Amino acid sequence: MKKIYTFSVGLIASICMMWSPLTASTNTNDAMWSLICPDDVTVSCNAELWDLSVYGNATYHDQSGYHSAGTPVVTYYLGGCGSGYITRKWTLEDPYWNLQTCTQTITVGGGAFDAASIVWPQMATVEGCDPNTHPDVTGKPTWVSSECSMLGYSYKDALYTVSADCKKILRKWTIIDWCQMNSGNGNYTNSWTYTQTIKIIKNEPPVVNCIKDITVSAYDCKLGKVVAPPLSIDPSSCGGNYEIINNSPYATEKLANLSGTYPVGTTKVTYTIKYGCGQKKTCVTNVIVKNDKGPVPVCVGSLSVALMGLDTDDDGVNDEGMVELWAKDLNWKSSSTCNNYPLTFSFSTDPKQMSKVFTCDNVGKSKVKMYVTDSKGNQSFCEVELDVQNNGANIQDCEPHVVAPPQTIFSAKGAVKNIYDAPVKDVAVQLYDPAKLNIIKTTYDSTLVVVKDSFKNLSGYWLYTTEKKWIVTTKTETIPTTEFILNQASDDKGNFVFDKIINKGADVTVKCPQYTAALTNIDKADLDLLTLHLLGQATLKDYQLIAADVDQNGKIDIEDMNLLFKYVKGELTSFGTKSHVVLANGTSKDNWLSFTKVETDLNDVNFTVIQLGDIAKEKASSTLVNEDVEANIRSLTDGMELTLSVYPNPFSNKLIFNCNASQDQVAALKFFDISGRMVKNENISLTKGYNTFELNGTDINNGIYIYQLHTSEGIRTGKVSKE
Repeated sequence: MKKIYTFSVGLIASICMMWSPLTASTNTNDAMWSLICPDDVTVSCNAELWDLSVYGNATYHDQSGYHSAGTPVVTYYLGGCGSGYITRKWTLEDPYWNLQTCTQTITVGGGAFDAASIVWPQMATVEGCDPNTHPDVTGKPTWVSSECSMLGYSYKDALYTVSADCKKILRKWTIIDWCQMNSGNGNYTNSWTYTQTIKIIKNEPPVVNCIKDITVSAYDCKLGKVVAPPLSIDPSSCGGNYEIINNSPYATEKLANLSGTYPVGTTKVTYTIKYGCGQKKTCVTNVIVKNDKGPVPVCVGSLSVALMGLDTDDDGVNDEGMVELWAKDLNWKSSSTCNNYPLTFSFSTDPKQMSKVFTCDNVGKSKVKMYVTDSKGNQSFCEVELDVQNNGANIQDCEPHVVAPPQTIFSAKGAVKNIYDAPVKDVAVQLYDPAKLNIIKTTYDSTLVVVKDSFKNLSGYWLYTTEKKWIVTTKTETIPTTEFILNQASDDKGNFVFDKIINKGADVTVKCPQYTAALTNIDKADLDLLTLHLLGQATLKDYQLIAADVDQNGKIDIEDMNLLFKYVKGELTSFGTKSHVVLANGTSKDNWLSFTKVETDLNDVNFTVIQLGDIAKEKASSTLVNEDVEANIRSLTDGMELTLSVYPNPFSNKLIFNCNASQDQVAALKFFDISGRMVKNENISLTKGYNTFELNGTDINNGIYIYQLHTSEGIRTGKVSKE
């Protein structure tokens, strides 16, 4: 309903006459004058308030009709949430010069935010050794913005540990609307909570070195004793937290060791490795127990046999002779340990070779082996001295042959070459005897003692004697030594030979010590190729990768390029104490080769000498470094952008910074509060590569802070909160 302020003109005139010395006449036809205000209204805080005329305007009425009351004075009484009220006040002068007013009140309602506008973060899973669980990674709540609300959120974590590799965080989120807070008691009329689940899993599969199949012999024809090493698991980059079990019914324990007593046959043992949150990995080892106790061979001590003469050319004279023997003829009392009969007798490991023909080539005494094989295939042998004779047959030219003794001393030879197959001269190659890597030292300690004795003579008197004796104490100890047998230098063709010095059955090691010499054959082509490799425009292979690691730190990076760059420009003459790398037979790690129980000459014992920095096979025509190479180097250096990560956020007393710098430098870490006041300024020493440092925040108050890390690569900034 409109607010109407009416006034009688005649009445007003009468009142005025009471106070005025003049007397005015009244006109009964005068109309009533009135000021009419628009109704009060209530609107939402998100209503259009820029044009309040939509809620009406005041008018006044006189004898000529209705007229606009003009422009009101507007006063806003709105809070930070946009709610409150607005007044519109009109002031007019009536016909008798009195000021008349009316006021419209526009009430602006508060916010009506509710949970339907919130999108809560979903369940998250993070993996790794110490993964970042900050809400920037695992998610935050979001909502549809509202002009009528002032929303704030917080969270609180509850950590539950299942194992070192499996954890769970229950993160309780709380959202409040400042605009719906009861200012009287500080409680919020509306707050919304939600619990987010965050799984922390180290799901990196372990590297399992599964035990190779194990074969043992039964000790009583039924059971075999198995002694095995425990299952080996290489720790991952996060360390090792694994549970290992085996399913063997015969193992002494059900964990990482399958040792125990197993029956004859094959037992399949499965290892189960549990890691992470219920993840499993398996591997299988076969345990084979063989009933391979060989038969007990018992041969006759010796046997003489005469050849029968053969006249192959029908001239009446025996010119050849032969006799056939059966292996069982050499048996005396062979038996089977495990009752694996029948037994088969043969002249070789082939049980089918049960007989053998001897001729004039076999005349004389020799050792003959008789093999005994049981029904399970187990085999053993014994030797018989067999004397093949040419006596009654009178065979011509049938005499014992002189057999050259078998070779018992062997040689080792090879070559030393570079990666381009060119010989390397004067490289010392050494031959070791592993048995002589320890020497036995025996010492003797002698002590002189006096021994007293007494006896009674025939006259009944006691006689006393003394005797001096030396007591010798022997002490034996084993002392490691690095002695080698021989040292041989490579010749002009890179060849070396240890000639006829290795005894049959010996164990030897041939070693080429790390070769040290002046750097040669390195120029701009090597620098170009390494630069292109670091830019991702060329790929290095095999020996090139070893040669490119000039600082020998196990990785090829910009530091290797800088060293090579300085060498090509003449600023360096070496890369340190090591100039070359030697590898044996093209292996990637060793400069030695070992041989056990040598039975033949050792040929092709070769070594490769790799010069550090010698990367490119084709060399440059000029050694001058041009502008293109320097530009590539600058692009590599400039391209190493500094990265920065900060955790935890919010933090309590300690804040951890991780950054990757392109060069050694001193950086400035600055902390500002929300008013812009600097509360901390510390200098941080950064080294090229990965850096970790921390900020002690015990001396600053809770609140929100801006950090800045000033480096040679620029400024990295961010926002953190201390709680």
